[in-house]
Amino acid sequence: MATLESTTLKNQAFVKRAYQAFFGPSQYEVKPRDREILARGKDERVPFDGGELAVTAWGERGPAVLLVHGWGGARAQMTGFVEPLLAAGYRVVAYDQPAHGESDGKITNILEITPTMDLIREREGNFHAIIAHSFGTLVTSYALVNRNFPPPARLVYLGAFNRLLDSLPRFQALAGLPDAIAEGLRSMIYEKFGKDLLDSIVNERMTQEIDIPALMFHDKADNVTPVEDSRAIARVWKRASLIETEGLGHRGALQSKEIHAQILEFLKS
Repeated sequence: MATLESTTLKNQAFVKRAYQAFFGPSQYEVKPRDREILARGKDERVPFDGGELAVTAWGERGPAVLLVHGWGGARAQMTGFVEPLLAAGYRVVAYDQPAHGESDGKITNILEITPTMDLIREREGNFHAIIAHSFGTLVTSYALVNRNFPPPARLVYLGAFNRLLDSLPRFQALAGLPDAIAEGLRSMIYEKFGKDLLDSIVNERMTQEIDIPALMFHDKADNVTPVEDSRAIARVWKRASLIETEGLGHRGALQSKEIHAQILEFLKS
């Protein structure tokens, strides 16, 4: 009996540790080029419930474009878009989500992240376009559909993430978790947030309610978010076009001049 009890307690401890790791994003390694571009912008610290958000804005006039990074990313990761957008006459805004980059927090989730988009909009005004990457596409769709975030004129989704709970088996594989611990983690997450709510956070469903022209990019060999995610979304999103790339992986499109040019043409259309 003692052995069974000690095993149960040990498993509970592992599940709690897995929970902290699951909601604790890795830190993006800022490149020298990222720092150069960040240094040209105007930095702000914007208060939110968990502390302060790191925000950078570039440009003084023109339609504003919001850059939304993915899980484990940072505003620095999105800086490849800054110079092309500025040259085309746009203002650019990027920020680190809670527990990411230089923003405060250790753990976070989509329900905490999405309200912070409102805080940025209150400071910067409405956005002409949103360019979002990976998990950031799910954040954007959730904000538009469930939080009445003012809709932009254009959306650009790169490496889109489809189903929120698909992150669990992907995390299990990445962390090498035994099935028992992974199931315990799932149960703990359901208990905290509610199964019905979590099951409903699906880009494929939400984008059907988003009546905004959208351009999607996804690499066929993306080993972080499979291209099938974007294909599923594009099949039901009437105003979206999907371009499948080769050789860019999960993050290459963020720095691709060819992709930047296609995005600018779309924003101007």
